[in-house]
Amino acid sequence: MRDLEQTLTRIGQELDWPETPDLASSVTARLHAMPTGAVEPAPRRRFRPGDLLPPAGFRRALVLALVSLLVLSGAVFAAVPGVRDAVLEFVGLQGATIERREVLPPAPPLRALDLGTRTTLADAPDRLAFDPLVPADPGEPDGVYVSERAPGGELSLAYRARPGLPRARTTGLGLLVTEIRGDLMPDFFQKLAPQAATIEQLTVAGEPAAWIEGAEHFFFYRAPSGEVVEDELRLAQNVLLMQRGRLLVRLEGAFDRDRALEIAASLH
Repeated sequence: MRDLEQTLTRIGQELDWPETPDLASSVTARLHAMPTGAVEPAPRRRFRPGDLLPPAGFRRALVLALVSLLVLSGAVFAAVPGVRDAVLEFVGLQGATIERREVLPPAPPLRALDLGTRTTLADAPDRLAFDPLVPADPGEPDGVYVSERAPGGELSLAYRARPGLPRARTTGLGLLVTEIRGDLMPDFFQKLAPQAATIEQLTVAGEPAAWIEGAEHFFFYRAPSGEVVEDELRLAQNVLLMQRGRLLVRLEGAFDRDRALEIAASLH
């Protein structure tokens, strides 16, 4: 909610309220100058079209306030149709948003992941608007996939479960790495977390990051048109989200925070 607070603060600073005039003194002087029993006629004044409008400073502040309300209602409270409950916490990264809510919609059934078209690490860059980052730990992925659902392309690296990477119930994998151009779609990844989930804001490699664990949360996409892709709604387990320059990198699995940070440190 920090963006809203900053906007409201800026609006308050831009309001040009006139100083309160000394009405008592001016009225008293007029009363003393008038003959007893006389009534002062109201001054005649010709209206100009601009008289019906508020001052320019106030109009600009009003526009800012309306824009803030529209952004808040569209980007924060309307993430999934039918979910309009209070947002308890909001975290924003370049390419993703995380909301903790009082109530979540019914959990969708688990189904096979749609990661896009299978390819290789050598061929993937030809279909992406960025150079992929690959973790040296745990090494070569078991599957490389590219999807066009995100502006600039979406890369997914799939790793089977193994020691140090337990199988996640939500993906069936030990590790799922997802990468997009976060600067092209500021809120492409959307996450709704229950009250039982832990959301921790971190700094990883000098850039903003967020860790979610403790309870499965909802993961879905927001299309470039701004509409929620409802058929992509699924449950996710523990997740580390990180900004890396213009990229947003997402690590998902059943591992803990320390293991996630080890994997993140090996990205190259």
